[in-house]
Amino acid sequence: MKKITLLLISTLFAFTGTNAQKFKYGHIDGNSVYRKMPEVKKADTIYSAYVKALEDQIKSMQDEYNTKAKDYQDNEATLSEILKETKLGELKFLAESIQKFQISAQEDALKKQSEIYDPIRKKFNDALKSVATKYGYKFIIDKNALLYFDEADDVTELVEKE
Repeated sequence: MKKITLLLISTLFAFTGTNAQKFKYGHIDGNSVYRKMPEVKKADTIYSAYVKALEDQIKSMQDEYNTKAKDYQDNEATLSEILKETKLGELKFLAESIQKFQISAQEDALKKQSEIYDPIRKKFNDALKSVATKYGYKFIIDKNALLYFDEADDVTELVEKE
């Protein structure tokens, strides 16, 4: 990823060097700005609670499976063949249910994450575009992708204010 970013930046600088038009560049500590947004803390709390509820349900299902599996192992010698088959069928069904629920929970968590964080990312991007337009920046690059930058071109505070 860094190689692609550096290649893009190098190409950008090479292109602008041959172009008569002068572009204004800025850089930002995007992660810092994003983490300072009050909406992020609220979203983190909501998302964590959502994921915890899913994890608790999975744990409950696994506990039920473990209890039934231990019961089967403890009593296997005394069970008739039909009861063995029935209990093994129940264990197989529980294991499949747990697996299906885990997959569904992962998909739901990703959907919830997008639902919660997408509006925040949009607000961040809108603020970034607003600063770029207001102050005449043609390019604003995350400084975590840069090897060197001039502090004078840091637009982090401008975006935080937006």
